[in-house]
Amino acid sequence: MDPVIIIIALLIFTSVIMALAMGVAWLHFGRQRHVRSWALSYVAATGQWLANAGGAALGSGGLMALTSCLIVVSASLMLVGVRQRSGKPVPWLALILCGAVVAAGGSYVALIGDRSLQGIVVPSYVGLLMLCSAIALWPRNRRFSAPDMAFFSMSLILALFEAGLVASAATDLGRAPGEGMALYRALLGLGLPSIYVGLGVAAVMVVAGDLAHQLRRQMRHDPLTNVLNRRGLDESASRAIAHAHRHQRPLALVVCDLDGFKALNDGHGHIAGDAALCGFAQLLTNAVRRGDIVARLGGDEFGLLLVETDAAAAADVMERVRAEIGCLVVPNAPEAALRASFGVAELLASDQSLEDMVARADTALYDAKKEGKNRVAIWRAAA
Repeated sequence: MDPVIIIIALLIFTSVIMALAMGVAWLHFGRQRHVRSWALSYVAATGQWLANAGGAALGSGGLMALTSCLIVVSASLMLVGVRQRSGKPVPWLALILCGAVVAAGGSYVALIGDRSLQGIVVPSYVGLLMLCSAIALWPRNRRFSAPDMAFFSMSLILALFEAGLVASAATDLGRAPGEGMALYRALLGLGLPSIYVGLGVAAVMVVAGDLAHQLRRQMRHDPLTNVLNRRGLDESASRAIAHAHRHQRPLALVVCDLDGFKALNDGHGHIAGDAALCGFAQLLTNAVRRGDIVARLGGDEFGLLLVETDAAAAADVMERVRAEIGCLVVPNAPEAALRASFGVAELLASDQSLEDMVARADTALYDAKKEGKNRVAIWRAAA
């Protein structure tokens, strides 16, 4: 059997599998834009390899021209998906204009049968797009995850591979096909299948890694306020407490809730109550530093873990929050005046878990409620 047929069949099969995998991931796991772009990229790639097979078998310049156009579309959509996932703007106008020019050039050289130019025009553009994809994948202010590293590496390898194809095709310019195109065909047959499959596997790893991260986040975060839930607080607190004990640094826990929250819910409905909780959570998040922890414990009760902070400093921070909460405007209940009470407890040498601190902070919160609400209370040993 002709090795070319085997290689193209493998590439068609890989493209179909990847298009199906990305399509299923898009339909059932959040309908993310970048996954849809990658699914469409592999759909275009499937058409590309089918047209390539037909063009090679029939000697059709028209099918080879179609192949060039679909290669441009597939590579462009791959870059679009990478930038969408990275949260970067997609230069649609530049991609469309440059892609149209390259597709037209690739189609022309395919129709006139110039194999050397055909091996330069489109691979140059694809290599540039894959290099841009690798650059867009480079993380800022965070570490490379294993799937990101795999995808970055395969994108860079594909960019270098396309550069090798261009260099080998360039050696055949201006003369009859000879050693240059032989090298081109050898590189294409030996390198492309493994690199193409590797890039597809890396893309699947990225999507699976994103899904796993999304599930972990849902398990640790409150869906309404987008702060940590009790489970997330427990996990973070265990590390913070161990660090504070090990380095003998202060650590403060604040337990707080909205005064009269039940009356707000009963009088104005749960939509107003949810808006009040979201506003309170945002106010707490804005009041603390980057390394501090904010969590919703349940209902209208929140917990804050303030690192490198003693009880007095934590109380000062909460006093500012208490003063600012009256300025919050609740949709559907603009006349409602929000108030909150706070209980503060500091880490003791005998504390082994978050529960030890929660018990004392709850006692301080109870004291704040008993003394008239809308105040900050610090747990004292004498109490």
